[in-house]
Amino acid sequence: MQGKTFLANLALPSIGGLSATLITFLILFIVYLLVIGFVLWLAGEIVVGRRVTFGEALGIASVGTFLVGASIAFLGTIGILLGLLIFLLIVKHYFKTGWLGAIGTSIMAVVVGVVIIFILGAVALGAFFALPTIPGL
Repeated sequence: MQGKTFLANLALPSIGGLSATLITFLILFIVYLLVIGFVLWLAGEIVVGRRVTFGEALGIASVGTFLVGASIAFLGTIGILLGLLIFLLIVKHYFKTGWLGAIGTSIMAVVVGVVIIFILGAVALGAFFALPTIPGL
C-alpha cells in the first residue's frame, strides 16, 4: 500500500471538525438568546409598567451579548463595569424606562433566571426518578 493516497468521499461531506463546532455554536447561541430573551421579557413584564414585547427582550439579549462581551474582552476588569453600564443603557433604551426601572429589570432578570433554573432542575430530577426502568438494561 505504499504510495497510495486515500481521498475522502466527496459525495458524503464530513460534519466533523470546524464545521461541526460552528454549527453547534450557532445552535447553542440561538437557544441562549431565546432563554435570555424569555427571562428578560418576563422581568420586563414584572418591573416595567407597560407591556413589553419579546422582540424587545431579544434585542436586549442579542445586542447586550455582543457589546458586553466585547467590552469585557477588550478592556478586561474595567470592561466588566463598562459592560454593566452598557447593559443598563440597553435595557433603559429598549424598555423605555428610567435608570431605576433598568436596574430593577436587571435584578428581576437574575431572580427569574434562578427560579427558572430551579424549576427546570426539579422537573428534570423528577423525570429522572419517575421514569420507569427498562428491564434488562
